[in-house]
Amino acid sequence: MSTALKVARDVVLESISLYWVLLKVMVPVMILVEFAIRLGIVEWVSWLCAPVMELVGLPAETAVVLATGLLVGIYGAAAALLPLLDTMEYSIASATILWTMLVIAHGLPVEQRIAQKAGCSFFFTSMLRLVSAFVLAGILNAIYTGFDFLQEPAQVIWAAEVQSDGSWLSWGINNAVSLFWVFWIILALMVLLKILEITGITNLLTKLLAPTLRIMGIGPNAAPLTMIGALLGLSFGGGLIIREVEKDHLKPKSIFLAICFMCLSHSLIEDTLIVMTLGADWTGVLLGRIVFSVLLMIPLGYVVLRMNEKQFRWFYSTPVSVKASKGS
Repeated sequence: MSTALKVARDVVLESISLYWVLLKVMVPVMILVEFAIRLGIVEWVSWLCAPVMELVGLPAETAVVLATGLLVGIYGAAAALLPLLDTMEYSIASATILWTMLVIAHGLPVEQRIAQKAGCSFFFTSMLRLVSAFVLAGILNAIYTGFDFLQEPAQVIWAAEVQSDGSWLSWGINNAVSLFWVFWIILALMVLLKILEITGITNLLTKLLAPTLRIMGIGPNAAPLTMIGALLGLSFGGGLIIREVEKDHLKPKSIFLAICFMCLSHSLIEDTLIVMTLGADWTGVLLGRIVFSVLLMIPLGYVVLRMNEKQFRWFYSTPVSVKASKGS
């Protein structure tokens, strides 16, 4: 088999595998959200959360999407969004604000467990992501509203163009069509990521962005791993960090700052492309997130590097596996 055919086969198989994982997340969420809509639960949650959502310029109904994303992840949030599109105003600005919040803070129970395994405080890193998500959302809302920017309706590629009569049958058809298109979107993203990898663009981006990490206090040994996480995902980059932590190759403060940066800016390629298909604009989900993360990490790095060991222990504790290896 030629190399090109092998690469194509691997991309298709990887896309099918990822799609199957997503179906197991998205279908239950879609069903639960539809039940919640029909039982009036979404309306009640929207009323309850409206004041908070209004602070960042979002429709009250998006509280359900936000909560789902915080707990489950990006794809779960997408599944929660689709049934709501016909019931709320969804501009490019509101889509950008919503998905900017969620590319920063999503899947917290799983992803922050990764941060914790690297030695970082679960509570601190979770609050860092949550607070940062709301602060950046407020900034973006002020910019978009103040300049009357991105106020036109958002286009969601995932949404099916099928008329609904309110029955469960039409709901099923709509969502089956949406899920059909999700596979092709995933396949296109996987192809694009593979092209970026083969052409060396991913490595080039890593080298271009690495010097910025030194300004934040992230050491040279941790910088390449941090950039892998920033470009490809917290789970991947965090996993590499954990492996190096267990080998005792990295300094604790460098580990902590690397994880903090990855909490704010990770999967810059994949997550950005995904949420743009859900109506978000690159100015928030990519540019805004990177600029905000760097500006926040510079003072955080300055403070952390000047902490004494007793103070630093509130935020970071050496993993048990590392302690054991040192004692052996």
